[in-house]
Amino acid sequence: MKISYGNIILIALSALAVILSAVPVSAKKKQQVPSVNSDELKADYIFMEALRQHSADNEDAYYDLLRRANELNPSESDIEFYLGFYTALMAQNDSVLGEKGYNMMRSHFDKVPSDFYNNRIYGAINDQLGNNAESIRVWRTLDSIYPNKLEVALKLASALTASRDSAKLKEAVGIYDKIEISQGKSIPLTFNKIRTYLPTNDTTAIFNEVRKLISSAPNNVDNNIFAGDVYAQFAMPDTALTYYNRACEIDPSSGVAYYSRATLYQSIGDSIAYDREVFNALKQESLDLDTKLELLTGYIRELYEDESQHARIEELFDSMLKQNPHESKVRELYCSYLYVVNDFAGAAEQMGYALDIDPADVDKWHTLISLYMQAEKPEEAERAGENAMHYHPGNPQLELLMSAVYNQNKKFDRAQDILDQAIAGTDPDNRELMSQIYSSKGDSFYAAGSADSAFVCYEKALELNPYNLLAMNNCAYHLAVEGKDLDRAEKLSAMTIKERPDDATSLDTYAWVLFKKKDYTQAQVFIQKALDNTAEPSEELFEHAGDIYFFTGDHAKAIEYWEQALELAPDNELLKKKVKHRTYFYE
Repeated sequence: MKISYGNIILIALSALAVILSAVPVSAKKKQQVPSVNSDELKADYIFMEALRQHSADNEDAYYDLLRRANELNPSESDIEFYLGFYTALMAQNDSVLGEKGYNMMRSHFDKVPSDFYNNRIYGAINDQLGNNAESIRVWRTLDSIYPNKLEVALKLASALTASRDSAKLKEAVGIYDKIEISQGKSIPLTFNKIRTYLPTNDTTAIFNEVRKLISSAPNNVDNNIFAGDVYAQFAMPDTALTYYNRACEIDPSSGVAYYSRATLYQSIGDSIAYDREVFNALKQESLDLDTKLELLTGYIRELYEDESQHARIEELFDSMLKQNPHESKVRELYCSYLYVVNDFAGAAEQMGYALDIDPADVDKWHTLISLYMQAEKPEEAERAGENAMHYHPGNPQLELLMSAVYNQNKKFDRAQDILDQAIAGTDPDNRELMSQIYSSKGDSFYAAGSADSAFVCYEKALELNPYNLLAMNNCAYHLAVEGKDLDRAEKLSAMTIKERPDDATSLDTYAWVLFKKKDYTQAQVFIQKALDNTAEPSEELFEHAGDIYFFTGDHAKAIEYWEQALELAPDNELLKKKVKHRTYFYE
């Protein structure tokens, strides 16, 4: 038999943990009375020591002791089972070893079918592997030995259902009927019975089971919701809606009922009713938070682009926050929504609340700092960053981000100090991160007016990581601005656009290097690509475009771009001169 043992690995540890924690050590092995100093007695002692080692997480010792116990007493099936189980667990992709372990467990079942604890693991393994015939054999045997164990009866019925054989399906229904007589009607049993009718598409029997469930407790909210779900699955929205409405009437505070009704309206395209039911569902405290967040996320995803819906979305968040003021998940979702609608300050406020609840998440601090920078609130970004470093001292990634904040605030010495801290706290073998830090040092030096030091840092960054595209781009751009080593600048910039051919920043840099080399025709080609690849060109990009078009002779286009740049930077004196005099100025 060819078996895939990957699935065994997925269930093995949890299954064994349940058994070992539930059964006393003395019950794990049948007590025997072997002769003194016999191999059987030695095997017994070694087996018990193996279990002790396993409880102490000494897995190598556990496996070695099991093998030794099995060598001394190969007829002891309890030892055989545990060894087989662990062998199959360790086999992973070794099918020969895995099958050996599987067969040892099967041998134990054949020898001691009454061993409930170990054989239920063997049955579960066969369920996972899809060995349906063996699953049925195991569970049928255990059911005959333990007729009062409900879990075994349910496992047998499930295995019979999985066979899809009409006779076995009928037997499964009989088992569920028998359980219902003793346990009464319930949603899980009705659901399982419906599963047995699905292979034969017996909708009459399915709907009959639903009606019997409702008859057993007509005023049970969950029963009505379940009935609605079944009819919705069979594309019978009117009948489904009848049951959902009934559930809402029975319990007007049932968030699940409103949620189910909202989902139905969404499926049939009734957006007005869906919108109404989303509000009803989210205002009910009985609906669990995760379901609310899922519903709200879907609602926002559909409607956030419609500005007329923003007030309603805000109302929903207000309701959610009143119900869950200390749930960071709600704050984070609100932050995400505000970010998407470009309310960076509002998003930062919500992320700040989330961090008040859970300041241990360094990624949230990264987000908060970045949001303040996008909101053009550099002082708040600095305060947030310093709080973050209080909670996460010596975090190089955080220090790297904070260097950008200090640069923005023109605190260049502080930026350099914190980058030096980052270098000292980073593993030298982490060349990629070290390269990022040196690239940031280059940016900081250049912003501070130390161009020569900046280029030394860029070269160090590229020495550590020759594929650091940001270092390549910034080094190339600043070389172009300084008018230094333009051949080196062109080479670096060409490498970035080879890797990122649609990146507007890289294209702008390449165009500017070509402009500085007086290759105006090619510069125009790439500056136009840069403009085509950005939805909101910056003042700098528009100004570069104007300069390049001026030198290609298209003065009208140049002035148009300068004017667009000036709209974004009305205090730029050089742009004012270019627009006023309709010509190019170097300074």
